[in-house]
Amino acid sequence: MPKIRVDGVDLWYQLRGQGEIPLVMIGGFALVDKQFEFCDPHLVPHRRILHWHYRGVGKSGWSQSGPYSTERWVDDLKAILDHEGIKKISLWCTSTGSSIGLRFAAKYPEVMHALVAYPFVRADQTWKEIYRVSAGVGRVFGIETLSRLFAGVVLPPKLLYSKEGISYERWAKGCYRTNVNLATIDAVLEAYSNVDLTGDLPNIRCPTLLLMGDESALNSDEKLNSASYKTLVDGFLALKPDVELATIKGAGSTYCMITRPKDCCAAVNKFLNALDRPARSTRKPVTATRSSR
Repeated sequence: MPKIRVDGVDLWYQLRGQGEIPLVMIGGFALVDKQFEFCDPHLVPHRRILHWHYRGVGKSGWSQSGPYSTERWVDDLKAILDHEGIKKISLWCTSTGSSIGLRFAAKYPEVMHALVAYPFVRADQTWKEIYRVSAGVGRVFGIETLSRLFAGVVLPPKLLYSKEGISYERWAKGCYRTNVNLATIDAVLEAYSNVDLTGDLPNIRCPTLLLMGDESALNSDEKLNSASYKTLVDGFLALKPDVELATIKGAGSTYCMITRPKDCCAAVNKFLNALDRPARSTRKPVTATRSSR
């Protein structure tokens, strides 16, 4: 697979499929491209897709020649696009990877054709504490334990302890073992704990689709209300109302592309296909259009 070297670090990426405007995918720090593994069969026949790993995770270099940050990761993606001569992209980001996608869309508006995102905009104090203790949990109990910790936040309750949920857990553990390095996890999670993109959302000019599942294992009285569907969506729309919203019913939050990949891809393809029609220049933003698949 191709790699380029940027500021002393090798960055891994993969281009597949055919199409004029590639769809760049950004998953969370522990799954990265594997977060879209079940979506790829529904996307590759229709469009060109680009997976990549940001520095500090997965197949990209783990050297800490400088501090990790959302800004550094954004510029790493731009370096990959420049290396491939890609001038325009659509971008699908989820989980912690959404902070990279949202910042990229705000910083490089001339590159953006369309954005599909999970509404992770700011790490509140609760998330800062979760990130702080996660590395310790991984060191004491093993990296695989983190997959259960985060699955407990984003998987539907009925799925979490079902046969299907256990199968997912076995798959996820392997992904965590491959993509998470205990030598860099503190620096990676520290970068996410500093995320605050509230000032960036109004600067995103491209057509935008919020995509997420409507269920998680959180109860209404849980302390982690900031991960709930309503809090995330309402918070995003308060800052940027001119978006479309696709809610994947019965799917788990940021793991909707794992639990309902076909439905997620149908929503993304519908959104992008509408932009690709000849009349796309007359398309008007729709304020919080709610749809279910």
